[in-house]
Amino acid sequence: MKLNVTAYRDHPKYRGFTMIELLVVIAIIAVLAGIVVNVSRGAQLTAKRKKTITQIKAMEEGLEGYKNEYGNYPRPPGGSKNALDQAKMLYQAVSGDGGSAIDNAPDPAMSDGEQGSEGEIFMDSAFAGSKKSSFVHPDYYLMDPWRMPYNYMRGDEDSSTFNKTTFDIWSYCQDFKEQADEDVWISNWQ
Repeated sequence: MKLNVTAYRDHPKYRGFTMIELLVVIAIIAVLAGIVVNVSRGAQLTAKRKKTITQIKAMEEGLEGYKNEYGNYPRPPGGSKNALDQAKMLYQAVSGDGGSAIDNAPDPAMSDGEQGSEGEIFMDSAFAGSKKSSFVHPDYYLMDPWRMPYNYMRGDEDSSTFNKTTFDIWSYCQDFKEQADEDVWISNWQ
């Protein structure tokens, strides 16, 4: 008995894909995956920017409460311009946890992670009753969604501020220290 190999290969039940067909399908899947990744990155960036705007507004309200209680906006010891010193001072001013990072603080204790343990809470909503907030670094300072410290400057202490009678708060919106393109920053003066 003679086996007809050609007829067997051409039979629809046993026909497979060619290498070219497989490569075309893989290329289409790769292009679609690239599109999905780019769209999700854009959505993540938009979400981080919106979260930053919300956090800055919450800090503004907290700092207004601080001013109403103590007569002026807080400042880091010696008016430090270091972002980490400013972020630690912001945390202590709005959470009531310590005051050692605030110049002339009414109660200059170190942060212990207990909100309101050393002063009045001015921004409880940002912490949502949890020490594990994404807004608060484990070393007790306020950080933006890129996990960098927020920048703060009192308006009456520096001529380069935009809000001369209050304060400036901003985020560079990147995961490195400074970005020269101010159009990308998120701030309370824009």
